[in-house]
Amino acid sequence: MAKLQIQSVFPKAVNILGEKKDPCRSLWRNVLIVALEDAVGRHWRNKNFGMGMESAQRYFLEPNRDFALVCHYAGFDHEYVRMKARKFIKENKNG
Repeated sequence: MAKLQIQSVFPKAVNILGEKKDPCRSLWRNVLIVALEDAVGRHWRNKNFGMGMESAQRYFLEPNRDFALVCHYAGFDHEYVRMKARKFIKENKNG
């Protein structure tokens, strides 16, 4: 079974321009990673996690202010993250 690489969904150009490590930004980026794990049914604590998958997928796929705010705190463009998450979720449904 292929190892899930959640972080590949998020922009990789993080410290190219001298961005300093920010614990708050790291926290919000991890919130997005865990939410994406939930959306594809790969919750790290519960391998049978599935009840919340649809809700977690809607969080990424349907426009909402909370998602935009979390992306903002994480230092990401919410539209870009949504586009990448949509593709990632679709690939993992079919794969």
